[in-house]
Amino acid sequence: MVELVQRPMRILRERRSDAAAIEALVAVAFGPDRMQKTVYQLRDGVRPIRELGFVALDEQRRLVASLRFWPILINERWPAVLLGPLAVAPELRGLGYGKALMWHGLARCRVLGISRVILVGDPEYYIPFGFRRELALHLQLPGWVEERRFLALETIAGAMIGVHGMIGRAMPAAKPKPDPKKVPARKRDRARDQARKARAKVKLRKRRPGRARRT
Repeated sequence: MVELVQRPMRILRERRSDAAAIEALVAVAFGPDRMQKTVYQLRDGVRPIRELGFVALDEQRRLVASLRFWPILINERWPAVLLGPLAVAPELRGLGYGKALMWHGLARCRVLGISRVILVGDPEYYIPFGFRRELALHLQLPGWVEERRFLALETIAGAMIGVHGMIGRAMPAAKPKPDPKKVPARKRDRARDQARKARAKVKLRKRRPGRARRT
């Protein structure tokens, strides 16, 4: 239980049953144009990290704020996470719900060994959490963003040294497609056994003396 301006709250892991409430909260907080933002390209078709989804409940157990993180890959080489959206009910903004979720989520990133966190947001709000513009100077996004709002955070000192390039979606490794010309092992072994038996029968017949024909 955390006290914020005399308003008790609880931070919990996001549950599956929270999905609809979170989407409604995000829609109110960011409006219908949010889908056109560059960061949404990195979330399209990708699930948020389950261990890093958090919600805040007020004293009446209403879901009033949420925070999610998404897996990303920098230059197809360096793993990182994309922070956001951080959404708070409009009537409760400025009361510390968002900050509480931020500190909680970043602490969890450290526990999980996640060393790089990227976001696009107001630097005045996120710099106190450790985000820096200079850490993202050598990174690119697949679309336009206001440069001053493109920030990065190291949870482990030096994690961003040498990291550069385009940020892309972290997709699971594709399973290799079976070669239609390649015969399955079991079928191949069965065919080999059948061929071996056929050759053995031929050899056996050749060794047996042939029967004389009656005239």
